Amino acid sequence: MRRETELVEPGDITFLAHALVLPSTDPEDRQRHDKEVERIAVQVAWAYEEALGAQVYDVSTPEKAQLAGLDQWPGFDLLSRRPSGDQRCIEVKGRRAVGDVELKDNEWAKSANLREQYWLYVVYDCASAYPRLLRVADPFATLLVRAKGGVVIAESSVFEAAEELNP
Repeated sequence: MRRETELVEPGDITFLAHALVLPSTDPEDRQRHDKEVERIAVQVAWAYEEALGAQVYDVSTPEKAQLAGLDQWPGFDLLSRRPSGDQRCIEVKGRRAVGDVELKDNEWAKSANLREQYWLYVVYDCASAYPRLLRVADPFATLLVRAKGGVVIAESSVFEAAEELNP
């Protein structure tokens, strides 16, 4: 087995065909992929907050939000309580590589109401070995958006307004 690589020699090359590989259009595949990207993004955001000594609560479902003492639909994914007493209401968005992110109507409304307490954490490159966390304080005040049944935030706006962590 070890000598096999030594025995391989290049030979004539014959072109057989071109192949175009596209992502699956199966809705189940897309949903599974989206859930994995979201899981990675939340994990990165959670780890960042915990590293600062915060108590972090998942409030992304009505049941989890109520357990944390919030309304059923708080408009964000994570509640972070820092040792200083500060509280962050964090909406987490993840992307496989980079791209625009969309906040739903209730998320955007909550960012307008909570202002300095509301943070948008965008995790780019979730499909890589090194996801990048960008944090945007008070996205309602700092980001340019366009309406689309919620609001779409251009990736360039996130990069301009965010605090990026350098590994």
